[in-house]
Amino acid sequence: MVEKENLKKIVFLKDLPDPILERIGAIAQIETFDEESILFRQNQGQTLLYMLLSGKVFLNCRSTSGESLTLDEVSPGRTFGVSALMGESSGTFTAVCAETSLIITISGEQMRQLFEEDFEIGHTLMLKVVGIFKSRMEMHTRQFLHSLAAHPEII
Repeated sequence: MVEKENLKKIVFLKDLPDPILERIGAIAQIETFDEESILFRQNQGQTLLYMLLSGKVFLNCRSTSGESLTLDEVSPGRTFGVSALMGESSGTFTAVCAETSLIITISGEQMRQLFEEDFEIGHTLMLKVVGIFKSRMEMHTRQFLHSLAAHPEII
């Protein structure tokens, strides 16, 4: 169980009413992960939603040449692994702790069950998931355009 005060530190959850935070907190856990811990791997099933309380996590992917590329650096307050909310879904990146990290984890299956029990919670949180995907897509588009500008021979 995770207290609502800790959940309010997460951007994804901070503006939710206390009754919703209490229901989410009842199915959440806080875990400590050591530096270099791999939380999940690219192309493997994702079952947990992660919310970083402290520490740092890198989201990496492997290029076709086998090189590891860091797509994002997750800072405290951010959420990742939202694919777990979609059911049987594989990760598009590998999540690795860059330092010892305190992370709230929630089973994607339990969250989906909560969504089915309370459609308002499901609707509210899935709108937030759409916001996360939109933000990440915009960031990755900027990165791609920057790469094209730096390496015009790619086109």
